[in-house]
Amino acid sequence: MSEKNFFPGWPVWDEEDVKAVSNVVRSGKWWCGAPREHVGENVWGFQKEFARFQEAKHCIAVSNGTVAIETVLRALGVGTGDEVIVSDYTFVASASAVVAVNAVPVFCDIDPETFVLDVDKIDALVTPRTRAVVAVHLGGNPVEMDRLCSKALKKGLKVVEDCAHAQGSRYRGKRLGNWGDAGTFSFQASKVLTAGEGGAIVCNDDALAKRIYSVSDCGRKPGKYFYSHFEYGTNYRLPELSAALLRSQLKKLPAQHSLRNENARYLAERLNEIEGIRVMRPTDGAEEIGYYIYPFIFDPSKFGNITKEGFERRLNENGIPTDDCYPPLHRLACFRDVLLMKGIDYSQANWGRNKSDDARFPVVSDVYERSIQLPHYVLLAGREKLDYIAETVAHIG
Repeated sequence: MSEKNFFPGWPVWDEEDVKAVSNVVRSGKWWCGAPREHVGENVWGFQKEFARFQEAKHCIAVSNGTVAIETVLRALGVGTGDEVIVSDYTFVASASAVVAVNAVPVFCDIDPETFVLDVDKIDALVTPRTRAVVAVHLGGNPVEMDRLCSKALKKGLKVVEDCAHAQGSRYRGKRLGNWGDAGTFSFQASKVLTAGEGGAIVCNDDALAKRIYSVSDCGRKPGKYFYSHFEYGTNYRLPELSAALLRSQLKKLPAQHSLRNENARYLAERLNEIEGIRVMRPTDGAEEIGYYIYPFIFDPSKFGNITKEGFERRLNENGIPTDDCYPPLHRLACFRDVLLMKGIDYSQANWGRNKSDDARFPVVSDVYERSIQLPHYVLLAGREKLDYIAETVAHIG
């Protein structure tokens, strides 16, 4: 069973998606305009529909998930010399967005079972310069947001939820993105909701929503004259064509989300039966998970001391796709060698040169070395294909 098309491809699209985009092209209305004077309607329509899906009061669509984080940080007043705590196990954007506002990211190790930010390690990282925490829901698995928000409130910290992997995730009755001050989303090509590129921000505070909009649209204010610019802002608007595709794709997401969760539980049961395999454990209180990736770790001694690269190669040779795992942030050259913004003092960060030693981040370093990630679209396959994954894993070594 090693055919290339054994598992579903991604993205999943149909003629409804084609029609949505072609309608925009034919209309000649290729951008959204402004809140007071709409040109196209897809950005405004998507914002309402995605806010409803995420059960949030406000949604501001932006051009990608990276600038979504940057926009929120700017709107929250995070800036030069401030420190922002970020999970060490994430895509570079979770930290580069902090760098973009001239703040300093501080990396937090992860929980060894859930693979997300370890809330118990937050206290030791807080200094008088700390202004915010970026809680990254890796694979859509929730950070313990109730505990994190309680800590943040006591310490006067803002909380930004990086929900790039967490469309549809629910924790203790509440969609992710609604626990902190704001939640940010990515619609990049590989995400479970995609238009190739795109992003969004959700929040429930009216004043903050207005500031987020202003930062993302050249300092404008809703309802005001188009060429009035009231504060620093830049153009991070989502294109109308992308919004049309997202609206069409969003209609498909609930059914896909439900199937991913159902199949994720089944596959976890099968894989966890195999000696030396441990699937990412859903955080206690997780009710739904976005499952952008499906990670598990292996014990090399149970598989003939196979390397991570060898394990992935065996899966790929048997037609099972894998995703590259994010290297821990502290290992990335831009942070290790401090190749960042000029004029910013990074010397107090907990990374850089000798401080980027793996021994300072033991959990994430170990998890990364033994981690395998399956892409989310394998969870759209039938049970016989999930059984095939488990059987293949069991015979590696």
